[in-house]
Amino acid sequence: MPSRTVIIPLRRSHSAACAAIVTASSPWRRLGETIDFSALLRSRKAAIRASVCLRGGTVAGFVIFTPLPVFARGGYLRAIAVAKDRRRQSIGRKLLSFAERETARHAGHLYLCVSSFNRQAQAFYRKCGYRKVGAVPGLIKPGMSEFIYWKRLRQRSS
Repeated sequence: MPSRTVIIPLRRSHSAACAAIVTASSPWRRLGETIDFSALLRSRKAAIRASVCLRGGTVAGFVIFTPLPVFARGGYLRAIAVAKDRRRQSIGRKLLSFAERETARHAGHLYLCVSSFNRQAQAFYRKCGYRKVGAVPGLIKPGMSEFIYWKRLRQRSS
């Protein structure tokens, strides 16, 4: 029997598991980046949403996004990650679809940045309907670019 998969808001009890996913993720290690989940939970910014995907009761991944229009009429996907042992199980697709549905209630587009060296993530986003629309050289580290990807979530109203 397959394990039950649910997406729920991030709770304090999930912070350590989410931090471990970030620590084990090569893109974040390569960039020297972390996420302060405790600060995220303390933040009263209603515009930022943080959710986890639980499979069989354990944290399989997380997504952090801003569903309100913050740039060019679109929301922004701040971070998404899946535990190494849970990859290739549609967790990332479920988390991304969740963020898209929530964002589509407020904005017609969703944007994200992905590092130029992270070809696996770029392929994932393209498979999910995103298009590369720009680049920001040296945003996080000199010599590396962050590619901007975009997806229209709903058709323009007449």
